[in-house]
Amino acid sequence: MKRWFKQKLGRDIMVVLYSFLVIALVGSALTYVYIENRLEANEARLRQVDERVDRLTKMWDEWQADQYDTRGYLLFGDTASLERSRANEAKFQQEINWFKTQVQTRQGELFAEDLQQFHDFYYDVIIPVTYEYAQAQQDGEVTETFIDAQTIAELPTAQRLIDQGLVQFNPQRGIDILGPIDEVESALGEYRELMASEKEAVYAEWRQNNNMLQFLWIMSIASFAVLILLFIQPFLRRQTRLISRLSIASNRLLKGEIVDLSDQMKREDEIGTMSRSFHKMAETLRDNERHLIEKNHELQAQQEELIAQQEELQAQQQELEEILEQTQQNEQHLAYRNELTETLASRDSLTAYPEIIEKLVTITDSEVGALVFVDEAGTYRVTSHGLNDTLSRQLLDSENSVLTRAMTLKTTVHSSKQVASDHPLPYPYYMFETAVPVHDPTDDSIIAFIYLVRYKDRFTQTQMGDIMSFARQLSLSLLRMRLFEEMKREKGKTERILDSIREAVVYIDHSTNDVFVNRPLYEMFPELSDVSSQDLEEETWEEWRNRLVETVDQAEDFTKYTNRLFTEDFPHDSVSFSIRKGEMNLQMYAERIIVGGLSKGTLLVFRDITSETEAERLKSEFISTISHELRTPLSSIYGFTELMVKKQLPNEKQAKYLETIHSETERLTHLVNDFLDVQRMESGSQMYDREQLDIEPVVRDMLTFYEASSLKHEFELIADDARPYELFVDCQKFKQLMSNLLSNAVKYSPRGGKITVELAHHEQIVSIKVKDEGIGIPSDALDRLFDKFYRVDNSDSREIGGTGLGLPICQEIVRGHNGQIHVESIQHEGSTFIVEIPSYEYAVQEAETTPV
Repeated sequence: MKRWFKQKLGRDIMVVLYSFLVIALVGSALTYVYIENRLEANEARLRQVDERVDRLTKMWDEWQADQYDTRGYLLFGDTASLERSRANEAKFQQEINWFKTQVQTRQGELFAEDLQQFHDFYYDVIIPVTYEYAQAQQDGEVTETFIDAQTIAELPTAQRLIDQGLVQFNPQRGIDILGPIDEVESALGEYRELMASEKEAVYAEWRQNNNMLQFLWIMSIASFAVLILLFIQPFLRRQTRLISRLSIASNRLLKGEIVDLSDQMKREDEIGTMSRSFHKMAETLRDNERHLIEKNHELQAQQEELIAQQEELQAQQQELEEILEQTQQNEQHLAYRNELTETLASRDSLTAYPEIIEKLVTITDSEVGALVFVDEAGTYRVTSHGLNDTLSRQLLDSENSVLTRAMTLKTTVHSSKQVASDHPLPYPYYMFETAVPVHDPTDDSIIAFIYLVRYKDRFTQTQMGDIMSFARQLSLSLLRMRLFEEMKREKGKTERILDSIREAVVYIDHSTNDVFVNRPLYEMFPELSDVSSQDLEEETWEEWRNRLVETVDQAEDFTKYTNRLFTEDFPHDSVSFSIRKGEMNLQMYAERIIVGGLSKGTLLVFRDITSETEAERLKSEFISTISHELRTPLSSIYGFTELMVKKQLPNEKQAKYLETIHSETERLTHLVNDFLDVQRMESGSQMYDREQLDIEPVVRDMLTFYEASSLKHEFELIADDARPYELFVDCQKFKQLMSNLLSNAVKYSPRGGKITVELAHHEQIVSIKVKDEGIGIPSDALDRLFDKFYRVDNSDSREIGGTGLGLPICQEIVRGHNGQIHVESIQHEGSTFIVEIPSYEYAVQEAETTPV
């Protein structure tokens, strides 16, 4: 075994290390087990103390609860309190039994005995007396308001306990129960203090164990250090000494001295092997030394040849480094060129040109540079790098500048000049400039210049080639920019044209499903304005259609029509619908946009046909009204004339029939005159023969006429006679106005009532109010009351009849005299029509100041 260890140096080291490791592990394990046992014992004691304290607290709380429940039963006769008190007795006894079985000290046993005695006293003495007293109260045997000690002492249970000497009775204090309670509370306090002191002792022992753990840890570290000093260090020193001898022998061998390692060669480990190998190596070196001397001259010759080759390699290496540097520069220039090319190809505005001139300056090894743009008006705009505003103005304004010459010659111009300096320089300082024009590829005109300056040397042919290439790229970029700006202008022009037309337009792009609309669509559908423009731009046609359908009254027809837009059944007709419950009527038709034989999109056009629909409605109402109003008088005329022609009638009947025919003819005449008046007023051909007119006598005469013809109505005129009511009006048209208003007041007051006309001055106008007590007008009909042919759609109005032209004529007459008319009405209570016309003085003054 000993020889086995000596054969390998690593085995000795392994034995030492493993021995040290085993000692360390065993010592640490023993220390850990010892400390762990001590800590577990402390934790067990601490848990026991905590459990006793918790149970003691719980027992105290249960006893306190039992007292409250007993008092509740005693005072209020609460049976639930009685049940809880009995349950608490069992819990109290359970905790006492636990203390009897778990205590391990004399103090604990005494405390358990005190608790048991108190339990027996409380539940065998106090509680029975209390329950008996409460039962006597419930049975009516005791009726006192307050608990009397004498009454309690007279109870049978109390008498028995007093006779047995279990309780003491005092007439002034009653039954003495405070002594046992004080004793158990004292015992409880002492036991709590005992638990606290025991807990503190456990913590003290815990701290002592921690200190011992630290001490053992320090001692183990010290023991490991002693082991290292006593065993490992001498072992390592011996091994190091042997290796050091080998190192010394190597140095002596290098110096040509004789080396003797015979004592180490006897070892069987690696050092012995190394010593024997070293001895053989020394002999081999001595043999080789002779051969080396022989070859020394040959090597010297080879060395000279190698030196020559080395010099050649150094020259090649230097050349390769120069090539590498040039390659890196070319790569950097190519990177700049690519960035410049991408910038020229990707930017759509002039904001990128400062970056372009900066890269161009870097690529050409220039110091400063500028891009000079020439617009169509011949003005210049400079984007520079390294030039301040003063130098930029000199570049444009100086007649001798290289840029001015390039503008004149319209070709590339170079310049070199010596720069003056305030400080003396050991060599001349030159500045080399070049200006390269950028031509428009369409007409070869100059649209920009590239201006570059460098101080080292002139621009090479390669650099000039790069500059010319960039000039062509810049030309294409500017041309692209110009085309882009033209496209933007054309697009804006198209958008303005589409926004200016009255029809709303929706274009659906088939490739992207994007939707483009003009401004009139937002006017037709103001609900779209509530959505942000960004959200609308991102929506598809389906989302747009859903928004439009929400406002369309005929949603089903609209949806069916739009569903055909992207099918083979493309709609070539139009569809009409209303929106917002008839507020507006629209007509929609669709057209496909064909480009190169392919369908690129669909165009929807929305036309506002509200006026056309209204005109059609008026036309229908006009025909209906004319048919009805003309048929009635014509039928009467035809019937009476037929009777007069075919029969011989007495003179009285003939006179009566002729009177009826005359009346119906007059009615027809008024009807035709109303139609003609409306037509003239709408066409603007109505002429008014204005004159100064005091309207009070006119109104009074008309009231007299209607008063004579309508016996069911009472007429009244309210006016101030102190001041005339003079207007600058057409007398006949004013009478027609009042006649229509009074006729309506009479007509729409079928049950009679009072009709009042009130005249009043208001600053520069005269107001006329015609008030009746008739059927009134519904509030939803007031807005359309002055429309042609409009009649209120209710049973009372339908029975009265009429053409629906009277009020529109009144409105046109009032407007023709620069006045206003409006109505106030409450249904079933009456209506008031208010006419306001400028007074004579104000109307004449306005007529004189208004140019003809």
